[in-house]
Amino acid sequence: MAKRDDILATATRLFGAYGYHAVGVDRIRDEAGVSKMTLYHHFAGKEALVEAVLEQRHARFMASLAAAVESAGSTDARLRAVFDWHARWFAAEHFHGCMFLKATEEYAREPASLLALSRRHKAEVRALVEDILVGMHGEAASPMARLVQVTLDGMIVNAYLFGPEAVDEAWAALAPLLGLEARPLDREGEADWTRP
Repeated sequence: MAKRDDILATATRLFGAYGYHAVGVDRIRDEAGVSKMTLYHHFAGKEALVEAVLEQRHARFMASLAAAVESAGSTDARLRAVFDWHARWFAAEHFHGCMFLKATEEYAREPASLLALSRRHKAEVRALVEDILVGMHGEAASPMARLVQVTLDGMIVNAYLFGPEAVDEAWAALAPLLGLEARPLDREGEADWTRP
């Protein structure tokens, strides 16, 4: 299993930093220190490797985000934790934007399995936010959760393009709409889940 983990960690690091099409399996093989036969023993092809990377990324992302939310006390604090968690990710050394959006864009929606993974990821983020918002906004929780999810995606893109502080104005505008105090986002702390 260690070789599979090495391949996944290497592929995650390279795909995250350079994209999917720019990184070939030979580079992954060489940097993981495995033979081509070993790589193909664990992954039938590059698309299978991309799927495995995204599955693992999703699991780590959601586990870390859920833990941050669960450790917060009040409903307001739980919602605020979603944004502070993202702010720490944006400031992390290993932040290279959203691997799900990149996969969907680079693969132009094919294979359908990659699109399904990306949709599931975004839907689960939205569902986590909606669970928090039900206590604050009742029936308006669903459209508010969609607004948060779309805003978070925009924040990811802007933080990647312009730096972590590029999201501050959007946060200041969004916080009052959500019923939150617009104090600055907390970027202090590690985003350990991002390390391949």
